[in-house]
Amino acid sequence: MHTASFSNIEKRLLCALLFVVFSIVGYTQQTQINGLLQTKTGKPVVQVSVLVKNATGHIVAYGFSREDGAYSILLSDTLHRNELFIEVNWLGYKKQVLALGEGKNNYLIILEESIIELKEVKVKSGSVIKYKSDTLSYDVSSFSRREDRSIGDVINHMPGMSVGENGQISFNGKVIANLYIHGDDLMDGRYGLATKVINKEMIKSVDVMQHFQPIQVLKNKVLTNDVAVNLVLKDENSLHLSGQAMAGGGVPEQYDAAMNGILFNKKFKMLNSVKTNNSGTDYRNDFFQFNQSSFLNSVDNTRPTELLSEGIAGDPDIPKQNYYLNRSGVLNANNLVNTKDSLQLKSNIQVFFDRNTFHYSNRTSYYLPGDTIRYESVQDASRKPFLLNTSLTAMVNKSSYYLNNNLRLNVSGYDNESNLNYNNSKFNQLLSARTYDFSNDLQYTPAVKNRNIINLRWYLNYFILPQQLYTGSGLDSDILNNHLPYAVLNQHTETPSLLSNFSAYYLISGSHAIKQTYEAGILNEWQQLNSILTVTQPDGSITPYKGDDGNKLHWQRNKLYVNTSYSMRKKNWEAALSVPLYWHEIHYYENAYTLNSHTRHFFLNPVANIKLYLNAEDYLTARYSSQNAMGNIGDVYRGLILSNYRSLTANNAGLQEKRNSALALNYNYQRNIIMLFINAGITYNSVTASSILSSVLTDNVQRTLLLPYENDQSSIGINAGISKYLFALHTTVSLNSFWRRSRYDQFINGKALPYANDALSMSVNLSGKFTTDFTLNYNGSGSWYQSKQAKINALDPEPVNRVKRFDQNLSLLYSPASNIFFTVKARQLYSPRPGNPAINYLFLDINIRYKLRKWRTDLEFDLSNTLNIREYTSVNLSSNQYGISSYGIRGRMGIIRATFNL
Repeated sequence: MHTASFSNIEKRLLCALLFVVFSIVGYTQQTQINGLLQTKTGKPVVQVSVLVKNATGHIVAYGFSREDGAYSILLSDTLHRNELFIEVNWLGYKKQVLALGEGKNNYLIILEESIIELKEVKVKSGSVIKYKSDTLSYDVSSFSRREDRSIGDVINHMPGMSVGENGQISFNGKVIANLYIHGDDLMDGRYGLATKVINKEMIKSVDVMQHFQPIQVLKNKVLTNDVAVNLVLKDENSLHLSGQAMAGGGVPEQYDAAMNGILFNKKFKMLNSVKTNNSGTDYRNDFFQFNQSSFLNSVDNTRPTELLSEGIAGDPDIPKQNYYLNRSGVLNANNLVNTKDSLQLKSNIQVFFDRNTFHYSNRTSYYLPGDTIRYESVQDASRKPFLLNTSLTAMVNKSSYYLNNNLRLNVSGYDNESNLNYNNSKFNQLLSARTYDFSNDLQYTPAVKNRNIINLRWYLNYFILPQQLYTGSGLDSDILNNHLPYAVLNQHTETPSLLSNFSAYYLISGSHAIKQTYEAGILNEWQQLNSILTVTQPDGSITPYKGDDGNKLHWQRNKLYVNTSYSMRKKNWEAALSVPLYWHEIHYYENAYTLNSHTRHFFLNPVANIKLYLNAEDYLTARYSSQNAMGNIGDVYRGLILSNYRSLTANNAGLQEKRNSALALNYNYQRNIIMLFINAGITYNSVTASSILSSVLTDNVQRTLLLPYENDQSSIGINAGISKYLFALHTTVSLNSFWRRSRYDQFINGKALPYANDALSMSVNLSGKFTTDFTLNYNGSGSWYQSKQAKINALDPEPVNRVKRFDQNLSLLYSPASNIFFTVKARQLYSPRPGNPAINYLFLDINIRYKLRKWRTDLEFDLSNTLNIREYTSVNLSSNQYGISSYGIRGRMGIIRATFNL
């Protein structure tokens, strides 16, 4: 068995990067300057900037006075003290200048109030950006353009910030933890709708809150590196209902309609929406919960995943409106009330239904030593997804205690039907699923008299995912029906799961330099995996698959855990260490296979974080973690499962154990005044698993087994990004790059095949309004992917597969008057293929919008895919697998919309 490891060159590269980072830390020694700002009467002067300037008058460092008048400034030791001055020049006070002295690090500054008589003053605009404590505040009016509709459009112009196609917001390369509306989490983490429909005129500023702690009782007591965004209202006492009503129609047979209702004030917040369309708009991003993965990890909920699929290629890498042939409807209701006694009540409800069609053809080649196996398929699919999400929350969030109860009732599913032609064999396929997900999360966090904290939490979840797959004769009959022809295969699976997790911790805070947390908890999990495969014979009779007895697997996981955590902050650095100790007991059994396993394990999973502040805005972070984990019920079932029309899965190994070591170093550079943001980082991961996935590929069938062989995987990644606002051009420019190398083994047709994969991506974004009439937005990206298989024998060639892809987006807007907008959007996708014609597409869209201000109505004409492209081809590469997929997409489409603003 080959063990994946880095080459000497990669090891040297990693060592060199670590050396550079630690050199920066070592050579950028700093001293903290402290002091107080007071009036002559001893009253603290709050939120005043304190500047350190050199002899030429340039600012070399700065800080702000806090609520008690205290300030602190990090000053590099490379600067000469005898050439520096502290300056405080604030409206309403006389200017104060003090020379810095060698060896003196504390300065009391007494400010004398002064009265300034102002003549006529014309206020043109406020500050573009403000920095106060850990909050960076963007003035919306300074970044908004007259063509912008929603607050999401404005955020996309802000340097350091970006909004993805799915609505997810990032700041300086880091995904935000959540979006708040005037301090309230109205959307429950599903904020995609908010950024699209909240009018920019309602928002005064977009505040980026770093080191964000949403629980009041834990503020300044529990260190956090989370970033959140808060939309600050212009009028928190408004009782005015606003929103939009939109109706549209077009060709061929297109419709689009929506009704949005918005009411925001400090006591009540409402954002409700009803929409329907068949014009390619996907509503699922409106209610996707961006923080769901981190939440499930926090409660250790490894819920079962889907066991069955359609076995088709993924979605094409073009905007969804170009290929999404839909008939969709959605109700999205979000309501929040803050009562006088600090109780907050919130409800979030989403109802979604859809019917869409999908046509694709795929040719996949697997390159094996001495052989190549190819699969070809053509599929016409009809999908009918639906869901109901319900979340009810009651919360009290005070500085004295925190109480929160969240009840979720979610039901979702789909009914998918498709006609296939697989390796010249034609048949039908039906796949249906129903998911029922009920959970309750109760948390109580009171502060005790000595300023310490107690936290109690109980999370309970019931989850079941039944699936049913009917497929025709796509698989070989000699495997499934004793060499006899058959009519239909029927695969049924279900995975009911019940999980309970109760925990309690005690935080010692007070005046201690080191904050200590002691936590204990118990987790209980009960699961089943039931499956049966039946065969419908040509005469209509139904018989069970004779290869095995299916699955009736029982699973129970019990976990006791204790965790000790320590955190501290000293001058310009902070550190946190968590040392959780787990005791695992896992029992699973299946009588039909005489399978009965009972395992117990102790795991120690330390996590360490260090943060070094280089000055008031720049910092370095380092994180190390060593995690041990066990597999789940999906690793140990023995009965055969027909996972899709060409794949069979089973397991022949014990419960998988994984050891994961990870190291991450990140550098954050901010210059808020000049609006320059830079980030860079390096990550390294090493995973050792006790089992490996083995694939057996034949001409028509893929069989996968989990085998008891050690499997090593490792990866290294480097990322960097920069975002700058060019004041003279009123333009934001961003550059981002990412490189990753991964090494791992695959077990295919009885042979261990080691692979090394390299991925490189680079992108540039430009958003500028060069004149009052013209706006230009450009986004260009390139990606390079290479998969290389190591030699099995010295004389064998070294198989290498490569894929390149370039994607360019250009948007030009011309506005000859304040109420007329002409927009042309062009997108080019290019992928060269040596020895074959290159993949090259150009999509062109035109939009014309006219504002009827008197009627508060927008009239809009949208012509998409004007070149009438009806088919799209893409290339994908993964290890030894090379695939070409062709998709049927929407042709030319025109639609007229009228939007009335309430």
